[in-house]
Amino acid sequence: MLNNWFKIYIYNSKKNKVYFLLTILCLAIGITAVLLSSLYLKEEKSFDQWNENKTSIYLVENSGGKVTMNRHPFALVAKLKEEYHLIEDYLMYSNYSEEIVVYKDKEERSDKVLNSSQRFFDFFPYPLVYGTKQSVFQHPNEVVLEQEKAALLFGKGVNPVGEQLKIKEELYTVVGVYAIGHRRSSFMPEIVCNTYQFLSVDQQTIWDRPAHNLLLKTAKKQETAAAIKTLYLKYYYEPMAARSNVSLADFVKQYEGIIGMDIHLEPLDQLHFQSDKPIASSIPEPVVNSKMLNIILGLSGLMLLLSLFNYVNLSLSQTLSRAKEVGVRKVLGGVKGSIIKQSLYETTITVCIAFVLSIFLFLWLLPFANSYLNINIVVQWSDMVFLFVGSYFLILLIAGLVPAFYIAQYRVLKVLKGDFNRSRSGSFIKNTFLVIQFAIACWFIVGTYMVYKQAHYMATKDLGFSGDQVISFPFLTDVNDGSKTQKYEVFKQEALQIKGIEQVAVSGVEYASMGGAGIFNFFRHKDKENLIAFMMKAEADYFEMMNIQLKEGRFLDRALANDSIENVLINESLLNIVGETSIKDLKVANKTVVGVLKDFHTAGLENSITPLMFSLPNATEYYFFNVTMKVDVTQMETLAPALEKLWDTFNPEAREPFSYEFVDQKFAKTFEKIKAQKQILLGLCLIVIFIALFGLFAVSSFTIGTRLKEVAIRKVLGASTRELIQKLSYQYLIYCIIGFVLAVFPSYYLLNAWLSEYTYRIEISYDVYVVCLILIVVLTLFIVVSRAYQATRVNVLKYIKYE
Repeated sequence: MLNNWFKIYIYNSKKNKVYFLLTILCLAIGITAVLLSSLYLKEEKSFDQWNENKTSIYLVENSGGKVTMNRHPFALVAKLKEEYHLIEDYLMYSNYSEEIVVYKDKEERSDKVLNSSQRFFDFFPYPLVYGTKQSVFQHPNEVVLEQEKAALLFGKGVNPVGEQLKIKEELYTVVGVYAIGHRRSSFMPEIVCNTYQFLSVDQQTIWDRPAHNLLLKTAKKQETAAAIKTLYLKYYYEPMAARSNVSLADFVKQYEGIIGMDIHLEPLDQLHFQSDKPIASSIPEPVVNSKMLNIILGLSGLMLLLSLFNYVNLSLSQTLSRAKEVGVRKVLGGVKGSIIKQSLYETTITVCIAFVLSIFLFLWLLPFANSYLNINIVVQWSDMVFLFVGSYFLILLIAGLVPAFYIAQYRVLKVLKGDFNRSRSGSFIKNTFLVIQFAIACWFIVGTYMVYKQAHYMATKDLGFSGDQVISFPFLTDVNDGSKTQKYEVFKQEALQIKGIEQVAVSGVEYASMGGAGIFNFFRHKDKENLIAFMMKAEADYFEMMNIQLKEGRFLDRALANDSIENVLINESLLNIVGETSIKDLKVANKTVVGVLKDFHTAGLENSITPLMFSLPNATEYYFFNVTMKVDVTQMETLAPALEKLWDTFNPEAREPFSYEFVDQKFAKTFEKIKAQKQILLGLCLIVIFIALFGLFAVSSFTIGTRLKEVAIRKVLGASTRELIQKLSYQYLIYCIIGFVLAVFPSYYLLNAWLSEYTYRIEISYDVYVVCLILIVVLTLFIVVSRAYQATRVNVLKYIKYE
């Protein structure tokens, strides 16, 4: 029996080989999409699940204010253990730093250097390849290396314990090597230093210097959070209130909603999904983009659904050519159950072939997916087996049973008489699935077009500054006092002597960043309380160099005494939040405003422009990170080497070589996320349109093929080719328009939700849907009219010679 079914399957596949191959390809694409998205979800969900303490370890987070402080003073944990008995253990740690590690004459760069203590391996029990848990971090200036980083420095299989290496010009002794392997965690450093293990008495008692992030191990989450809040109020905010000559209650009331004074403990196993919270900045490893994850899961599900509908439509269409086969089998004693089993058997073979092809597609696409999503999906064949079984039963349920039951319902007499092409139930199923395919295709077209429009808007929007001739580079990165400013002034004068350098100026502004070198200033204005501005320093000619325009007033001038003492510039955003329309007699935070800058962007367009205030620096202040200079780009070939030579003389102990970046290119990096979304959605859109059009091609070909006798009779009765094409095509145009209408409302809602991530965004206009409708109608007519025209070329005698 199975051998007979297999021969029938091979015969029908060869008979319709083009449709068979395209069906396999469409199913394989849908399965591949589900494989990729499922393993992507599994990868992200696996973070910290291996850690046996994942539900008892918490990251301490300040919340409840516009400004949150997720770094904590060293004194906090000492007081917490002294005054309360709620925590089992604690771990202080820094964010990752990027360092050059030197061993003898070998240098290796690491961007995952973590400052912590011996407790790190209690919180994250990575197995130690060399060294023991009891022997590591017994003395200051010791490090433990991750296995792969150790292999790069010392060689594979070499025990480096006892060797010395240099980080930040300091010698460290290697005391262990640990293996991360396939474990995923929010903490996967390449090098762990015991910087926070041997603290001075002053460090352990000072409260006003938040210095580290904090993990706690506790079984009493709520009580611990309340205790930390009490300690902060007593030892941190009460002294601040005293310095301001107000009571603690008044201080809390004044800054409630501005400074985050609430304490929240976030469990370790949930840290990887905190992308929309300020706490994300305290998590060393990149957190997952939850919206992108949901989008990919949803789109892959739609692609599989589209493939299944396509398969069902093709199966139902092919039953028209196999109806007599079913009728004869029933006459010869074939029962309904046997026919259903045969149909499911054929579906099983099809799914197996499609799954094998999908594995090759998956392995081919995996490197691209890892690169685009910045992940490292590890393929385990047990997962593949699980996904195959799940996909098989899903496809069997939707794409196998529907055609199987439809075929089994054929009535013998109607089939043998040739009256089997008029099944309303079969036509309804095919047409319904075709409409859904059109709706999904329209949704993808609209979505792709909108992403392209938003990306174009971001790339062409006026950012409020001009950075195409301005380069930026670090200067004395290890110097954090006024001497940096003094050395910069000398550097500036010498740099201006280099041909091609037109202007040199610095400020606290950092492009492509939410922050900068400055401080938050809290103030009130008239009846408005709890206002915030970010206060930065900037040289007088900085704004002219960056082509940042004035809206009102004038720039600061170092020749005017008051400009160096009490006068400031503000931006439009700050003018708006104080509720003023002019700077006449305007004071902000006890400073006189002499000019308003037009708003300019420093962070990505998903963020609103921060209210800014600028004052002139003095020679003893440390107020900038990078040097910016305007250059003649036509002379960069000779300018760059001269500038590098000068930079080297002022940065002799720099750990990294001189490098510069044009400011506009630096800001363009904020567009990388939407560029990735654009590329992903474009690829998926093309695949979806291909699947939908193939489904239309197959259905229209089979359906029109059953009406060839009708076409022949109409031609005999005088119907023109145009009339025949219209008769055969109009129903598909109607299905196309219905599918488009069904896609309008869900696409509008979902795209609005996506655009809500961007403060500066385009609006969804009617032209998006007009373009989509025109495109889908043109593609539909191209497919259907070509099939209809071919049908009108039939040989009339062939179909009516027996009539």
